[in-house]
Amino acid sequence: MNIAYILSSTPNDTFYEQTVISVMTLRNVMPNANVYILVDEDTKATFTEKRTLLEKYNVNIVTVGVPKEFNNRDRSRFIKTSMNRYLPKDFIYIDIDTIICDSLETIPTNYDVGMVLNRHMKTSESPVKEFFEKNAKDLGWHHSFDDKHFNSGFMSVRGSEKSDALFKLWHELWQESRLKTNGTVFDQTSLNEANYRLNGAITEIDGIWNCQINRNCRCMPYIHDAKVLHLFTNPKMHIHDMAKNEIIKSVLEPEHPELDKILANPKAAFHDVYDLNTDFYSVEMSKTPAYVFLRGIYENNKKLFNFCNSIAKLLMKFSK
Repeated sequence: MNIAYILSSTPNDTFYEQTVISVMTLRNVMPNANVYILVDEDTKATFTEKRTLLEKYNVNIVTVGVPKEFNNRDRSRFIKTSMNRYLPKDFIYIDIDTIICDSLETIPTNYDVGMVLNRHMKTSESPVKEFFEKNAKDLGWHHSFDDKHFNSGFMSVRGSEKSDALFKLWHELWQESRLKTNGTVFDQTSLNEANYRLNGAITEIDGIWNCQINRNCRCMPYIHDAKVLHLFTNPKMHIHDMAKNEIIKSVLEPEHPELDKILANPKAAFHDVYDLNTDFYSVEMSKTPAYVFLRGIYENNKKLFNFCNSIAKLLMKFSK
């Protein structure tokens, strides 16, 4: 089986370390898989000293030429949207911020491109529906096909005319969106527009293949049987212990006991404090414009939020 990752990194970020962790866990369950790491030339040049650990895991480093003016984000997306050109006919692509929990050998193959819904829900039910809509509307595009917006962190690809057409159009649309949005571009926007134009070239597959651990998503039904945990290793999310940069960076050290503890049981490595609103009214309130408005103030203007909070305290005091 062919497994692919894409890495665009410098020593100042943790993307190399995340890739090592995912490949480590992959090798534990699939020791004989063919692993490909697609990189740009600048990233390859940084593979010295500690940043040579990937070689230990018998991976194929494939260097892809990308425009020199691109930043790391765009280099990664340039490669991602055209990765089928550099890989064997059939392959599985996995984002680097992942832990592989079980073999992928049993994945169905009765489709051209198989992917999991973003946040494990239809677009109309998604808490980020407005975000998808705005990104697509700014380009005159569609945010979904058949109420489905797919997450690009896991792709099971069977080489065919249909899958080749999807990648070709995705790459073209991504480059178009990069120019039209002055560099602020998301690869999923162009992916889902390509899927729309091709009348649904992507087939929805079970959430266990890309179990997205995120707030306000429906990952819980898939965690127990998850083959891949997609962790979104952003410290601001404060959900999974792998979001801690010090733990991610430790993989390059000779010993990393905290990391080893997490990888021994990654499905249980959630922060001790984790907000799960089980109260019905709290959940319903979180969907209201008032909540979204106040959350925006909290994130962007703490002084104004504290003032609003003081007013709320006074109102509560006098309403008793």
